[in-house]
Amino acid sequence: MPSRRQVLTTIGGSTAVATAGCAGLFSSDDDSVPGPEYPGGTLWIYNTAKSDLAVTVKTVDYSPSATLQKVVPSGDTEIREAFVSAPAGTSVTLKARVESFAEEWLSFTFLPSGGGTETATPPQYARLHIPGTDGEVNWQTREASE
Repeated sequence: MPSRRQVLTTIGGSTAVATAGCAGLFSSDDDSVPGPEYPGGTLWIYNTAKSDLAVTVKTVDYSPSATLQKVVPSGDTEIREAFVSAPAGTSVTLKARVESFAEEWLSFTFLPSGGGTETATPPQYARLHIPGTDGEVNWQTREASE
């Protein structure tokens, strides 16, 4: 049976690790902001701004067209699985506008079904991140689950 000191040391160590994680002591750069795998063509909007924001995302010159208009609450994630699909090797361009952040539309191109047989590029999903500093909005491609 463990002594009282061993039990208290274990509890103290576990509490320190949990608190450090909550306090952001194990923080990392933007590339490791949460973004689990989703099916190819998924749209993932991550709003870390300090306010709720109206976001519009739509396809550019692609059929069938897809559009999302949504107020994404501060600290929330909006996920639209299979927002757009395309044959393997076909790229799709999305453009986004975030209320009060970007006056111009921000374009982004990705491969919902991957690069096809000639390339090792896997299916992708698109992540729009709104960090909330100086009106910054950025797109990223993430590897989708197959």
